[in-house]
Amino acid sequence: MKKIFYFAVAMLTPVVATAQFATPTDGFNNNGTRAAQFLKLAVGARAAAMGGAYAAIAKDGSALFWNPAGISNFRNNKVHLSHVDYLLDVSFNFAGLVLPVGKSSHVGFSAATLTMDDEKVTSEVDPDGQLGITWSASDFAVGLTYTRTISDRFSVGVTGKYIQQNIVNSSAKTLAIDIGSLYDIGYRGIKIGMSMSNFGGKLKLGGRDLTQKGIEISSGQDGTAGQSANLQVNSWSLPLNFRVGLSYELMRNEQSVLLLAADFNHPTDADERLNFGAEYAFNNRVFLRGGYKFNYEEETYAAGGGLNLPLTGYNLIIDYAFTDYGILGNVHWFSLDFDF
Repeated sequence: MKKIFYFAVAMLTPVVATAQFATPTDGFNNNGTRAAQFLKLAVGARAAAMGGAYAAIAKDGSALFWNPAGISNFRNNKVHLSHVDYLLDVSFNFAGLVLPVGKSSHVGFSAATLTMDDEKVTSEVDPDGQLGITWSASDFAVGLTYTRTISDRFSVGVTGKYIQQNIVNSSAKTLAIDIGSLYDIGYRGIKIGMSMSNFGGKLKLGGRDLTQKGIEISSGQDGTAGQSANLQVNSWSLPLNFRVGLSYELMRNEQSVLLLAADFNHPTDADERLNFGAEYAFNNRVFLRGGYKFNYEEETYAAGGGLNLPLTGYNLIIDYAFTDYGILGNVHWFSLDFDF
């Protein structure tokens, strides 16, 4: 009965939540109405090379992002590191650590950062920024994940995370959770993964940049000049997303495995999207991958590969991905996974 309860909660929670954040119709898709867009960036070169079709096959440390239930079958401690030089000289980094706790539980720790180089401050009196004053912006999120294996085929996981965005001397912060489940059918590698990401509070900027000084509240009245006031700003929701993934092993023999995967995404700030990916593994040492994204503005195809290097004491996996962003250019992803 307890297992049935866990199964029902894990499967129905994302479905119920979907009804609460259904994307508006009538030609309006909420583009540009959510903050913390860095929370949507793909984590890990393997996932990026497979077009983001990863909810059902996440089996490395990047599962902390894609589906927290995916870390449930790890036998060893795992570390995941990924880096991407994103568009417009922006860098995105992710680090994850997964530790087994007992026979059926795992805990994970993750951190994601989006950074840029300092930029010169320009003004009417200093149009070239020769005064040497700079400004910067950054985003980061840290998370704590707990996963429970309910049976040899079914697991659930939840992540609590702290999110903050910074620009010059202002910042916004909030809390959110991710929920995921993973079910292994037990036949031909068929797995079903479900996750709900970024369910939480809103972000509202605050800081000394929003304080205006020397304001005259009411002209002609004594004591109303030279006052300070804070600008009123709006609160912005997080980019909530519901993801369902399916995987299938099209071929498996002693040397090779051909894996197919597909994800359906229902975001709050865009139309529904489909992601497809494939991976060919030779001797579990060499990997070739490809993927395609449907109904995205600029993102289309992706490709990449990886090497599994068994070293003394731990396994080291190096992955690379190339993704096409249309008129915006190309992006290269690098990630590293190892057990210890």
